[in-house]
Amino acid sequence: MARDWREHILELGAALFQSIGMQLSVEKYQAIAVDRGAALDTLDYPLNDRPWFKEQFGRIRRLDSEALRLQALDQIIHWEDPGAGGFYDDLGKSAREAHLVRNANFEQDPGAMRSPRNGFEEDLAPDEDDPPPQGVRRISWMDHAETLYDTALQLRYSHLDANAQYKVRVVYAGDSPKRRIRLTANDGIELHPFLAKPMPFRRLEFVVPRNATASGALTLSWSAEPGLGGNGRACQVSEVWLSKVTP
Repeated sequence: MARDWREHILELGAALFQSIGMQLSVEKYQAIAVDRGAALDTLDYPLNDRPWFKEQFGRIRRLDSEALRLQALDQIIHWEDPGAGGFYDDLGKSAREAHLVRNANFEQDPGAMRSPRNGFEEDLAPDEDDPPPQGVRRISWMDHAETLYDTALQLRYSHLDANAQYKVRVVYAGDSPKRRIRLTANDGIELHPFLAKPMPFRRLEFVVPRNATASGALTLSWSAEPGLGGNGRACQVSEVWLSKVTP
């Protein structure tokens, strides 16, 4: 049945090209690029993390010891786990970004100039401005929360343990690797200065000073370099963990 559906989709794609010139494939119908609406070229793309798992398992097999291999497998199994008393946000998925601060709704800010929006980028396009793709993306890295131009992207936490120290782990994905991003806590406590997204994508970790969570609350703010032109995209964050620092 699935094969029949696939063939029918391809037939519909051909019919749309013949009737209105819709270009749903780069190879067949000369679309500009796969990520410019060439949906037929991603028809067989997995809807889960199978490609990422395959790449990770290959890397794990090359590790020097069984202990290291087991440790790496444990990290994959517990990828989203922030630990006891911690929090995890898969930004870009509206049902899994509970701490994202929304400054305005669609009616108030339809162009998302003052509020965050969810974006999607399945891969980096190798052109004269961006480097070619490196590594395989997790599904959680194919979407992200983003803000435009000088608008900060914020996560807000409450009911924290005022006696504990916390750390932030974050994955910067998106489609603007050369544009730098800065992370601060509350009223300007810098957790890291402006930096470019690491390539290939990976988790970065930063310790939050105790005084930033002493009140039991915390606001994390990401900002782009001021005065950014172009399309305004730089603040693009895919995953965030807020975890207690274990002694």
